[in-house]
Amino acid sequence: MNRLLKDPTIADLFQQHIEEKRCRFHNILKTTGWDEIVIGSGSGKVQFQDDMAYPFKVNPYFREWMPLDKRSKCFLRIQSNTDKPTLYLNCAEDIWHTAPQGLPEGFSEHLEIIEYASIDGLKKHLGKTQDKAVLINETNDLDISDAQWNPDQVLNAIDFQRRSKTPYEQACVRQATQLAVPAHRAAEQAFMAGASELEIASAYLTACKCSENEMPYAIIAGINQNAAVLHHHQLNNKAVKPRSFLIDAGVQFNNYASDITRTYAFDKGSDFSAMISTLDSAQQQLVSYGSIGKSPMDLQVLAQQKIAQILIDFNVLKVSVEQALEQKIINTFFPHGLGHHLGCNVHDKGSRLANPAGDLVSASEKYPSLRASAPMVANQIHTVEPGIYFIPSLLDKLRSDQSEAVNWSEINHWIPFGGIRIEDNIILHSDGDLENITRLAFQ
Repeated sequence: MNRLLKDPTIADLFQQHIEEKRCRFHNILKTTGWDEIVIGSGSGKVQFQDDMAYPFKVNPYFREWMPLDKRSKCFLRIQSNTDKPTLYLNCAEDIWHTAPQGLPEGFSEHLEIIEYASIDGLKKHLGKTQDKAVLINETNDLDISDAQWNPDQVLNAIDFQRRSKTPYEQACVRQATQLAVPAHRAAEQAFMAGASELEIASAYLTACKCSENEMPYAIIAGINQNAAVLHHHQLNNKAVKPRSFLIDAGVQFNNYASDITRTYAFDKGSDFSAMISTLDSAQQQLVSYGSIGKSPMDLQVLAQQKIAQILIDFNVLKVSVEQALEQKIINTFFPHGLGHHLGCNVHDKGSRLANPAGDLVSASEKYPSLRASAPMVANQIHTVEPGIYFIPSLLDKLRSDQSEAVNWSEINHWIPFGGIRIEDNIILHSDGDLENITRLAFQ
């Protein structure tokens, strides 16, 4: 089912989003004993011993409410006794910069909006209730007590509720995916034309009409062996003889991100191209296994089994699937988790919480560092991103410890290709439908 929503409906969905978030936060206030939550958008930072500012990154707790990613020193106030959140916009006089970012059309009517010019002015607006207020912000701009500034009980409760995405949030991730698809296609075309990694990244940014600072995360673009570097950000500006290419890049829309990875073979008739196709099929099977109540840890085991079988089929491993998992040989070739929650944080919050009080789901002894361990819930957005990599440092360790498990002549063949990762974003709907928004967008 294609649930893509057109722009005219976004404002209506935002109204529903604000109401749903208000109800959730009123419940948080009731259970934690506070009267109000004030969330700051954050402040810009200046480089050390310089007057140049770093690119501004908005507070994610503000991001889940407001589509303002370029406007610092704003505050959102949610009070237990009011039905409308109040947005305080910093409007200090400034002749040096462009006019501050505004809300999209149709969004402001769902908020009480007040402009202020200084923190002292903001404090006057907030009145004498600050001793019953919580501030969620990187800096304590309101000079409140430490107990009121980012208290764990409130952060945990907010992180827990964020697992379930509102229809507005789902629509934003869909739109972010739609915007990313032509950019991914442009990147593939640039690779096939012999471009450098830096030129490919430039083609991606041009196609999605964004600057580098507007990306939800830094573009990963690895040609050949660089595809084995899980977070390859030091992009090469020189073209090389192409064999393989891995790109991990998204776009954001109203502060919600898409997170998409694709891998390409320069020679479509090569065995590396065949391995990509095999992993792609396995990835689609893993997507179909996701459902409400499923444990991410169980899916991790299934992903490892499928990847081990692929490596056996391609004559890389000389052991059984069971041995590859029991002896942790598979970790050399698939050293990360199958996926993570996605939302206003690319690696979204709440993935390990058992309840809003902050108790954690017990980590698996076998997979203690998985980002997601809590069972899947309705309206959650997940990434599904299995990978196969030929990382020299990990292979050297495997050769030293368990040399007999691997066909090393085959390894030497695969190392120049680097690796493969395929990543889609899925929504688990309350009616049981599983929506692969990435594949729908690429259609």
